[in-house]
Amino acid sequence: MTIETWIDITLIILAASLLICFVRLYIGPNPPNRAVAFDTIAMHAVGVFALIAMRSGAPELLDAAIVTAVLGFVGTMMFARYIEKSNVQDWESDEE
Repeated sequence: MTIETWIDITLIILAASLLICFVRLYIGPNPPNRAVAFDTIAMHAVGVFALIAMRSGAPELLDAAIVTAVLGFVGTMMFARYIEKSNVQDWESDEE
């Protein structure tokens, strides 16, 4: 198997994982779970950009991967500040 085949397989796995993360983002029982899903989606997007850059030979996509990583980090930090200032007891799940 060639490297292109492995990249294609990895892209398919990442796409399936992204779908699962979007479902978690949509049905997350509380904001901290959604924050983790958002961060995971951002990191998956970085991986997708990097794999597509390797597959197509377009190094410009690595810039997009870096920007996506920075924006994902900033978004996660903003969400963490929001969680810190909010009332966390309202977010407990009904599992208890």
